[in-house]
Amino acid sequence: MTEDSQALKKKLEGSKKYLQNADLKGADLAGVDMKGALLSGADLRGANLSKAFFGDAILAKANLAEANLEETNINSADLNKVNLKGANMRALYARLADLRGANLSNADLTKANLRQCSMFKVWMRNSDLTGANLQNIKGAQSQMQDSKFCGAKMEGAELSGARLDGADMEGAGLQVANLSRAVLKNTNFKGADLKGANLRYVTGLTKEQMESTLIDRKTLLPHYLKIKWITETEFECHDSEDKPHY
Repeated sequence: MTEDSQALKKKLEGSKKYLQNADLKGADLAGVDMKGALLSGADLRGANLSKAFFGDAILAKANLAEANLEETNINSADLNKVNLKGANMRALYARLADLRGANLSNADLTKANLRQCSMFKVWMRNSDLTGANLQNIKGAQSQMQDSKFCGAKMEGAELSGARLDGADMEGAGLQVANLSRAVLKNTNFKGADLKGANLRYVTGLTKEQMESTLIDRKTLLPHYLKIKWITETEFECHDSEDKPHY
């Protein structure tokens, strides 16, 4: 880190309450402590924020496109409608953060912790969330097309009305998740755990997709798919007579 970046970090840490709409694009702020900072509307495009601490900070409507947030802590921060398109958020810690309406498309969120985040109407297309923790997120009506959730922990996730068409959810844990009214056309559910999940009123789901998953008798299926149990764990999935046409 250069002497200039150290001086900038010290200056910012001393003026956390006066950084609304600040121009910090491209700044090297690795490891900076911005707990509780007021950064709404700030321009942080391409900034290096790796291992920084933004717990309880307000970054609503800030622009962090293509910023580096690897191993950054944004616990309980307000990121409502923030732009994180193309950002590196590997191993990000964002538990309880407010990401409603945020843009997380084309982003790397591998092994990120998004547990209990508010993600209503998040735009998160073509992003990588392999191995991420999305337990109990509130992600209703989110746009998650073509994103990767391989091996992700998504137990109890609220995903009603979400667009998950083309998403890769191989090996994801979706126990008791709510996927009611979600769009699941061409979603890869191979090895995904859907025990106790709610799949009522979904569109695009096929018997072939279901037969690649793990379910139990508490899993709720759309009316056009019927389960025939062979053993306690083995089953066959059949189309009902009123199967819709897509």
